[in-house]
Amino acid sequence: MREILIYKDIGDSMFGDTVTAESISEQLNAAAGDSIDLRINSNGGSVFEGFAIYNLLDQYEGEVHVYIDGIAASIASVIAMAGDTINMAKNSRLMIHNAYGGVLGDAKEMRQTADLLDSLTDTIAQSYADKSEGSKDDFLALMALETWYTAEQSVEAKLATKVIERKAEFNNKGACPWIINAPDTAETVAEANQAFLAVQKRKLKLLADA
Repeated sequence: MREILIYKDIGDSMFGDTVTAESISEQLNAAAGDSIDLRINSNGGSVFEGFAIYNLLDQYEGEVHVYIDGIAASIASVIAMAGDTINMAKNSRLMIHNAYGGVLGDAKEMRQTADLLDSLTDTIAQSYADKSEGSKDDFLALMALETWYTAEQSVEAKLATKVIERKAEFNNKGACPWIINAPDTAETVAEANQAFLAVQKRKLKLLADA
């Protein structure tokens, strides 16, 4: 039995360590078909990087047993759907929402980005529907609201297999602008937006200095 951790944001970043499809691929290759315990505590991140990780796990020849130790939010919740079993700590959370992103450019580029986000949201909803054998339209409605599931609710929705007793904690206090309605967050939407703008300003400064 091999253990793989997704305890960070998903996708390359110049602002800290993350989990990438390349790193997961290397670990799966080393596992050589052995059963995998995939432990998740992640706020999400890059949709396309998350899709790549999901596909690597879905196509892996051995069994994949997912354990949500804290939080599986955004694209991290999609990755969880690749598990043969999905086990959630009693105090963990799973969050689903619409694809999130932004673009700098003219009106045409912004309309194209909006179309892309709609397409990605549709694909993500289908992932939940396939796993739960539920309705894609129902999940689209839930994603539009940004829905937070407890472990018990996840099992009821067939997005998880069982609830396990584990002393885990979930943390949604980070500067994650794609998370809006975290049930215990003290941040306001305005503060979350300020954090997002601060990140974008740092990115632009780094590009200008390059």
